[in-house]
Amino acid sequence: MKDYLCEDTIAAISTPLSKGAIGIVRISGERALEILKKVFRTKSGKPKETFEDRKMTYGIIVDENNDEIDEVLAVYMKGPKTFTGEDVVEIHSHGGIYVVRKILKRVLSEGARLAEPGEFTKRAFINGRIDLVQAEAINEIINAESELSLKVAVNHLKGNLSSKIESIRDRLFHLKAFIEAAVDFPEEEIEIIETGRVKEEVEKAARDIEKLLETYDDGRIIREGIKIAIAGRPNVGKSSLLNALLKEERAIVTDIPGTTRDVIEETVTLKGIPVRLIDTAGIREARDTVEKIGISRTMEKLKTADVILFVIDGSTGFTEEDRKIYNILKNNPNLIVVINKKDQGLKVTCKDFKQTCIEISAKTGEGIENLSETIMKKLLLEPETLFKEAETMITSERHKNLLEKALKNLQNMKVSIESGVESPEFLALDLDEALDALGEIVGKKGVEDMLDIIFSTFCIGK
Repeated sequence: MKDYLCEDTIAAISTPLSKGAIGIVRISGERALEILKKVFRTKSGKPKETFEDRKMTYGIIVDENNDEIDEVLAVYMKGPKTFTGEDVVEIHSHGGIYVVRKILKRVLSEGARLAEPGEFTKRAFINGRIDLVQAEAINEIINAESELSLKVAVNHLKGNLSSKIESIRDRLFHLKAFIEAAVDFPEEEIEIIETGRVKEEVEKAARDIEKLLETYDDGRIIREGIKIAIAGRPNVGKSSLLNALLKEERAIVTDIPGTTRDVIEETVTLKGIPVRLIDTAGIREARDTVEKIGISRTMEKLKTADVILFVIDGSTGFTEEDRKIYNILKNNPNLIVVINKKDQGLKVTCKDFKQTCIEISAKTGEGIENLSETIMKKLLLEPETLFKEAETMITSERHKNLLEKALKNLQNMKVSIESGVESPEFLALDLDEALDALGEIVGKKGVEDMLDIIFSTFCIGK
């Protein structure tokens, strides 16, 4: 890990680059206090030699010519009891884009280096302030788009998932000691297979891992959101349905067929779960190149959607164009037929379809709440249950893959035991592989090459 254990002092803007009341420049490293003293002056313009730990100090930041840049509040926090485990300084200025950038430039001129994306969090991990699951949780909190996704991320940051992983690892480490005793002291004739102890412990650990893996499908949806594609021929009310679900006028609605000529994606929360709504271009014989591209993109989106809402204009009936689209979609298990324009009278109803079907009026909002509940049922999602399960839920594909790897190794051990394998050395190989995979989840084994990839997804300043 020598690439990450550098002695550089880093700095970055830790608030969004936009106009606001406050902007924060964060500094971390052994020269943080030294740099603060060089750029900070009291209101009277005098240098300040002492800063009380964790106490805000009012003053000004000056440029190389000692001209004032801005009035600020500065705070020095002595390591190791800081977020990064190092000395940390925060400079709180007015929130203008130009002034915050100028303060950062001044800090960098005194020897700090611009932080890489996620480098503050990376240092917190390297210095043992948090484990890797907690580090990833910080990014999940920043990107949370619903109450439920925030709850899952906060529980990860609190260490709930890490504790579960560590509990399994601890049990397997005790098992490893038992097996290695048989390897190191064969004269003691420790009966690995006959006692059944190994098999029992392996089965317990495997069951715990399986329980975690069972939460992944729901966890993925909570983190990434449900992908719902709204499909149908032109002018059946797809964009009106999008607006009704969003509760705002996002898509252009006209009586002209083909108004939506490209895919529109928006995020909304349904029953506390994030949803990515995809309003697709109307499917028909393309009239020009642009419309042809839009329809092609529509077909690609339909392939990846968790739910497809096939919208029909119930006031005009089931047309030949509808039938062609329906024949393409009817075998999709997550298809919901949505008969729109109920307020205008329906010439086709849900009785005409075998699939899940809802009658609505996107214009008046009738049936929209029922549609939301039907989407949840289609995906077997129970929001109230999910809130209860959020404490130790798997949301990361990285975690899922490593848990599956650990489970496979434990299953290999079980098969070996049941097949009569008596060599403790042979069992120890699979056990070590399982421990390595679990250790990699929390950052205690084999993660050096992954750190840049993981933290590159963070924003600069975090």
